[in-house]
Amino acid sequence: MSDDPLTAEIILARVHADGIRRACNAYRKPPIPSRLLQELAALPDEPLALEFVAAYPLSPSHLLETLATAEPPPSVLAQLATNPRTPPHLLTQLAAHADTSVRAQAALHPQLPSREIIALATDPQPEVRRALAGNSSLRLPHQAALVIDPDPAVRLALAGQPGLPPPVALVLGANASAAVRLHTIATCAAEEDLLQGWAASDEEDVQLALLQRRNLPAEVCHTLVRSTHAGVRRLARPELDLDDVDLFFLATRGEADERAWVATRSLVPRPLQSLLARDTEVAVQAALAANPVLDATIARFFVNLGEESVCAALASNPALPADLVEALAATRHPAVLAALAYRADIDADLAQFLLVHSPDFRRHWAFQNRTDLAIEPDTARELFGDALPTVRVLAITACPDWRRADLYDLARDPVPAVRIAALRHPQAPDELLIDASADPTEEVAVVAREVQQARPRQPRVVTAPKTKTARVHADVDAAPPRPTLSDPPVAPSATTPAPRSAAPKFLNKLKRILWQ
Repeated sequence: MSDDPLTAEIILARVHADGIRRACNAYRKPPIPSRLLQELAALPDEPLALEFVAAYPLSPSHLLETLATAEPPPSVLAQLATNPRTPPHLLTQLAAHADTSVRAQAALHPQLPSREIIALATDPQPEVRRALAGNSSLRLPHQAALVIDPDPAVRLALAGQPGLPPPVALVLGANASAAVRLHTIATCAAEEDLLQGWAASDEEDVQLALLQRRNLPAEVCHTLVRSTHAGVRRLARPELDLDDVDLFFLATRGEADERAWVATRSLVPRPLQSLLARDTEVAVQAALAANPVLDATIARFFVNLGEESVCAALASNPALPADLVEALAATRHPAVLAALAYRADIDADLAQFLLVHSPDFRRHWAFQNRTDLAIEPDTARELFGDALPTVRVLAITACPDWRRADLYDLARDPVPAVRIAALRHPQAPDELLIDASADPTEEVAVVAREVQQARPRQPRVVTAPKTKTARVHADVDAAPPRPTLSDPPVAPSATTPAPRSAAPKFLNKLKRILWQ
């Protein structure tokens, strides 16, 4: 900010640059000395300087009277009519001025005498009456004169008043002009009785305007939820904790989407469930079937009904009893079997059965890569015959009992993801990993090397060097001495028969070689 002393020229330059209102606000603190204001008022051929002095809220009253008596242009008088220091007798003169803009500005002045307000309420120019309707100092007699004004814009300006008396708000709320009526209902301050009356009118535009308010009373919201108009009900629904009466109204008179919404509530009484279970819309029944609070009797009703989409929704219900899960599986609907694959609590035996007999269950089970259920080898072999690679991957990862020889066959699958699953199996032999490290698919080869490196290395077995022992001459018929725990193990000689326990190991090795 410059330290140069303030002059009339500096003030005028600021007015030209920023306008009258911004300049008035800028020079409130510290106030402009009266000497400079008089210099501005005396500047020749500068009407903007006169307008600034007339509008400046700290101009002395005597200076304002001097301006008014000097017959200035209407633009100066209009600014004078906005100044809070303008004396009442000057306001009276301005309110009766021949220029419409001067009267309009005088109509906005909060200190305008009551007699002038009544006179301006019947001014022939709508612009003046609209300005008067926005005056914050209006009282009930003045508002009563404007509430029946023939110009809708005047009534609309009156409806924007922050503190309308209830009688005025009631009249404006029933106005013939939709803009006036709806603006009043949406914005004016009103008591609960008046709001309740508007809500009970059952006029859609009135109720929608009422919903534009914030913090409506609960009783008003209950009335709006029970409206005959679906658009009103949908908007009023989220704002309220619905009671049983509201839910019953929506379940009996609401649209299909509203009835379905009721069916998903966390507190649906048993009689209301029975009503919704017999709904003509399948979507409503399906919404109820998926609700965890569903009554067991109604759940059995849905199973016996056999509608595929309803049973599929029922299959996804986490609170469904185990016997009904089995009953749903017996329906053999593809959508139902697919939904059962996503249940976390499905019985293991039932899952094994469905994996074998239901392609829909099997594939959706495989999409999730569910390894939480260890499948049996016979089931895994059935799954490995599926054409979908995801199912074959599941057959490998979900069966911990694959034999090592079987994994050689599984690792020959044409799909890399299946081969990778075989290599990652805990039973995959080291020889298989070594062979797969040269797989033509780089991804498979990388996995084979990673698995091989991640396995713990077997410690090397160091054998003691052979030492010559003295030949013992003994009778051939003599029984050899019985070994003791302190004796070192004796390696079998060529003439000594191998222990019988070595035969299974030999056979296992032979099977592995042959199956390769």
